[in-house]
Amino acid sequence: MIRRFRPAAFALLLFALVLSGCATVGGPKPLPPPGAQTVEPDRLEFLEAYDPLEPMNRHIYRFNILADRYVMAPVVRVYEWTIPEYARNRVSDFFSNLGDLPVLANCILQGKADRAVTVVGRLLVNTTAGVGGLWDIASKMDDLPKYTEDFGQTLAVYGLGPGPYLMIPILGPSTFRDVGGRFVDGATRNSVIGLLGGDAATDLALSVVDGLQLRASMPIGYGGLDSAFEYEILRTLYLDIRNLLIHDGEFVESKAGGRRGASESGN
Repeated sequence: MIRRFRPAAFALLLFALVLSGCATVGGPKPLPPPGAQTVEPDRLEFLEAYDPLEPMNRHIYRFNILADRYVMAPVVRVYEWTIPEYARNRVSDFFSNLGDLPVLANCILQGKADRAVTVVGRLLVNTTAGVGGLWDIASKMDDLPKYTEDFGQTLAVYGLGPGPYLMIPILGPSTFRDVGGRFVDGATRNSVIGLLGGDAATDLALSVVDGLQLRASMPIGYGGLDSAFEYEILRTLYLDIRNLLIHDGEFVESKAGGRRGASESGN
């Protein structure tokens, strides 16, 4: 079963995969130097990736550390203190249900008919029995798993390579392809909100709440690894997770023997 995953969102889920909560959003920690390396370069080959914009990306990454530490983490603490956990769970389930709409569209575009039927089933169950998606009833049913399909994955299925790695302010790791995919998925969501009578202000407010809920669910933030190689580790985790999502859980070996397949080589 594929659970809820939002590529590039704050990069926090990626950290959780390797630390399992070993660090928290608590006290400030020293910022890792932008390019410091203390081991031999040949021992870091597994962290290499197509990153021609690395100098710029490192500066943005450093900014994200500060933004998360001194803005997002304090705001999230206030959010958790003022909003009961029960209400926060309803917010999370609501956005999970809303997110199934672009998932459905991308399943159709990728020709995944079985998954499309499953997503339709989830939408029907959660929108009706779940009272507009406030309760995720479908995830408790074995035959209605939660899938993750976005337009970046759809572009990959149609043969478009990821392009250079890209660190986005606040939002975190991405690629040129995934940035375009995120824009299309966001437009789909905006259209749905418009059909429900919302406007740009409504979408902005919902996006802020969604971001707070997502950040609150993550155990650690930027700078949590306390490693001079956190930038490289985060980059590798992001690209490998995208590889897994695109290839339905299997790494595809490239002709050069790398971990990413031809469509994920950066070309």
